[in-house]
Amino acid sequence: MALSYPYALDFLANCLGGERIPLALQRFDERSGSGDGRFWSAQMATPLWGATYPLYAQDAAHAREINAKVYALDGMSKTLLWADPYYGGPASGMTSGLGAATIIDIRGTDRGAIAFTGVPEGFVLSAGDYLSIAYGSGRMYFGTFVEGGTASSAGTIWRPEVRPYLPLNIATGARIELVRPNFRAMVTDFTPFANFRGRWGDSASITILQKP
Repeated sequence: MALSYPYALDFLANCLGGERIPLALQRFDERSGSGDGRFWSAQMATPLWGATYPLYAQDAAHAREINAKVYALDGMSKTLLWADPYYGGPASGMTSGLGAATIIDIRGTDRGAIAFTGVPEGFVLSAGDYLSIAYGSGRMYFGTFVEGGTASSAGTIWRPEVRPYLPLNIATGARIELVRPNFRAMVTDFTPFANFRGRWGDSASITILQKP
């Protein structure tokens, strides 16, 4: 059977656990200054999410399986869906009834805040909760809420700020993933599992970077 890309979450990403996963939004800004103390900065490219971390040791067969699946990504040319394995959904603990969340409004030209509906009345959104939105042809937005809010009796939360800003081709009506947000990622660096006596593999590490 031919492989399908991006890999589904349960094909590889679920196996990529580690003791500590420092997921971070990486910025690509250029800075300059002048002799009188003035300072300028400019965003040169869209910020991307990424992480570098060591992988848990595995039994030898599973370690070889993970190695093989990473090799089949052909370096950075193919992608996988990746989700933070330790993110358990919104901080409020509510994960049921969130599958119908959809955008009903996007704020202005900066596209830095959204309103959405389709969640249970009283659902509490917290700053730091993640979201993802599928759009375009296989593309995926991944972001974090910067503000919280509580759903109205109509199941609507009005305009909490999000970062990074929404791409232009995300429109109202798009569905929001709140329980297991994920993004399309490439593996930019991989140290494979080394087998050792006792039929275990260890010493692997991985670097993933969002592919917008």
